[in-house]
Amino acid sequence: MPETNHIVYKQDVFGNSFTRMIFRFENDIKGSVKILNLIKEDEHITIPEIARRIELSTRAVEKQIAKLKEQNKLKRIGPDKGGHWEVIDNG
Repeated sequence: MPETNHIVYKQDVFGNSFTRMIFRFENDIKGSVKILNLIKEDEHITIPEIARRIELSTRAVEKQIAKLKEQNKLKRIGPDKGGHWEVIDNG
């Protein structure tokens, strides 16, 4: 992916810059990779601990985890308390 800080786009009808959306997409990818790496290190890690370690809000981590589940990259085994995470290797 090209360096987005050099890309200039017009604003959409809502006044949002496309450049801003690209930065957000890149940050989502980086956040997802960080989350998966932390879970690989400790399958019992909690969402608050993930949030603290990657300096995001717990809500942002929950959203990233929901996306990872939708993409079949992450699965929760067992209950919230006492369960663990499983990173799914699709390739």
